Amino acid sequence: HAHAHAHDSHSARSSASTADYAVWVKAIGSTLLISALPAAILVFIPVDKDKASSHNLLKVLLSFASGGLLGDAFLHLLPHAAHPHSHGDEGHDGHDHHHGHDHSHGHGDHAHAHAHAHDHSAELSVGLCVLAGIIAFLLIEKFVRHVKGGHGHSHGPAQTVTDKKTDEVKPAHDEIKVAGYLNLAADATHNFTDGLAIGASFLLSERIAWTTVFTVLLHEIPHEIGDFAILVQSGCSKKKAIMLQFTTAFGALMGTACGLLSQNLGQLPTFILPFTAGGFIYIATVGVIPELLADASVWQSVKELVAMLLGVAIMVGIVFLE
Repeated sequence: HAHAHAHDSHSARSSASTADYAVWVKAIGSTLLISALPAAILVFIPVDKDKASSHNLLKVLLSFASGGLLGDAFLHLLPHAAHPHSHGDEGHDGHDHHHGHDHSHGHGDHAHAHAHAHDHSAELSVGLCVLAGIIAFLLIEKFVRHVKGGHGHSHGPAQTVTDKKTDEVKPAHDEIKVAGYLNLAADATHNFTDGLAIGASFLLSERIAWTTVFTVLLHEIPHEIGDFAILVQSGCSKKKAIMLQFTTAFGALMGTACGLLSQNLGQLPTFILPFTAGGFIYIATVGVIPELLADASVWQSVKELVAMLLGVAIMVGIVFLE
């Protein structure tokens, strides 16, 4: 009898590990798919930084990028950071919510005041994290420009800088590159949080998991198109921009792995979402929007505005899907 019992427990354990293996394969596979699919779409975008004809299309794509980044920050990342328990795909957040509820039964008004103070401090910390994100990105940009012997941002139609040693005027390609690299860093962090959501959702149930994968994919496609435009604007060739986009997939894979392991890790750091939101706000307002202030025809400006609103609208749509 004892032998049979031991045998059963052993088979149960091996079947559990097989199930774990299947979950890992599905989660990692879907993360790779989400990284590869947008890149396949990028190949068909007719943008080349050296061609004057694609300059206007690039500006429209940049407007779309800024709308997407701002929409993502204000409609997606910040609400999730402020109210983590409303996020369907992170199972462990619901637990804290119920704990607070039981606590209030016991202590009445005192607990209510305590909860109110807690909410207030939570909101304050979210706000501070957003500001920290903006300031951190500013400091990184300052540092990179300093290392490169940075010159001031030269806005206006002719993107040129004057070389201090030879007094030659040359195109400000290196100058703008910083925005591209900053954007890659923010994108990798953002992909990490997407990966976390995917990994954690596969632990909950298959249905929640596939909903999450679909949602992330939908919001990743406009995002990657925007990031691609920012990289091309920063002086990358089309091929290099697509290759650099692929590097951010490592962030997503790490996130998925952490999400799958999150049973053992407990609560994951809450500052990631608002900090990333701060980064997005900085890139959209400092890196992208100034590029759109250069002189343009009325029709070009209308196209840029429509593209920006479309970027925001897609993010609104995704909020309702979630």
